[in-house]
Amino acid sequence: MKASDVTVVGAGPVGLLLACELALQGVRTTVLERLATRSGTIKAQMISGRTREMLAMRGFGPAIDAASAEEATRLAWPVRRSTGHFAGLFKLDGLPLTMLTQQALERLLEARALDLGVRIRRGVEVTDLNPGSEYVVGCDGGRSTVRRLAGFDFPGTGPTLTGHQAVVDLDGDLPNGWHRTASGVYASGPLRGRIMLIEYDGPPATREVTRDTLEAALRRVSGHDVRIRHVHTATVWTDNTRQATTYRRDNVLLAGDAAHVHSPFGGQGLNLGLQDAFNLGWKLATGDSALIDTYTTERHPVADRVLRNTLAQVALTRPDPRSRELHSLVSDLLDLPEVKTRISAMVQGTDIRYETGCDHPLAGTFVPGLDLSDGKGATTVLDGLETTVRPDGHISWIGPR
Repeated sequence: MKASDVTVVGAGPVGLLLACELALQGVRTTVLERLATRSGTIKAQMISGRTREMLAMRGFGPAIDAASAEEATRLAWPVRRSTGHFAGLFKLDGLPLTMLTQQALERLLEARALDLGVRIRRGVEVTDLNPGSEYVVGCDGGRSTVRRLAGFDFPGTGPTLTGHQAVVDLDGDLPNGWHRTASGVYASGPLRGRIMLIEYDGPPATREVTRDTLEAALRRVSGHDVRIRHVHTATVWTDNTRQATTYRRDNVLLAGDAAHVHSPFGGQGLNLGLQDAFNLGWKLATGDSALIDTYTTERHPVADRVLRNTLAQVALTRPDPRSRELHSLVSDLLDLPEVKTRISAMVQGTDIRYETGCDHPLAGTFVPGLDLSDGKGATTVLDGLETTVRPDGHISWIGPR
């Protein structure tokens, strides 16, 4: 029996992608968003190669590449970066990362959702839950109202640091890249004026960011005599690390940051949430309770691993002498091909394997891009899946039935 109606709370990338997945299966879907307009605050700046492949399977590949190129021209940043990082060590390899702001991705997903008939209601705040026979999915972020109202347990570790990310106009120069100092960590680029700061002296006293507090933190951490003339956008973050014990309570489910929060080390959060949506969408559309339960079974261990590796990265980047020596040791280990491959796969999620009960090495893994050449031109499995998108750009159907 198919699910008849689903309400998705949160119109970020995870909520919008989930709505698209449900609409593709003919489910009447409504998205509720507390904010009246899309947030312009600096957030995620890229998607992983694996996430791009999955979005390409839904026909988003050309639009993502075009948006990335447009953003690169407008913001003066590289379109692709082939290496990721672990604790600021830019030694990872694997699938290329695509530079794409979260706002640009949201625009693409919202346009597709509206084309598919999804109702998006902005300026609507959820204050109570009474789902009845309808499903409700909380995609409303780390301070999820849905998670709180439904009574999900959310254990983990509290915050120990204060991080800032901002785009600013500077008087003075900062060297590009990541830098560890006696006071913390700072980074500059690749986006012009983009800075990142970490101080390991406890959680932020407030989530409000002013020019003066940001400038003071930048001078403390970097040691450079720089001044901030103007703040275009800024946000504060920490290493609060928690995960819901289950992603489902009756007809209420969680996805993305509503289900798990962690520090942004390695840029894993957005990709983790989008892949939650891919896993949940088609299962929820069936209305099959046992199948829906496999969402938690499959995705909970994946997020648990991200939480653990981000905690490890926080520990490695602390400025005390012991952590500095550990960071140096890990840097040496990442020069070993087998270690580089293992950590790269973990951060990019390319080694995820769901339990299937089958011993074949490919069972439960992402479909590999195998060559399907037929003598008329090279193609791959992923290229073949993209052909289900009609010439007008709409999707007739993709995914399990």
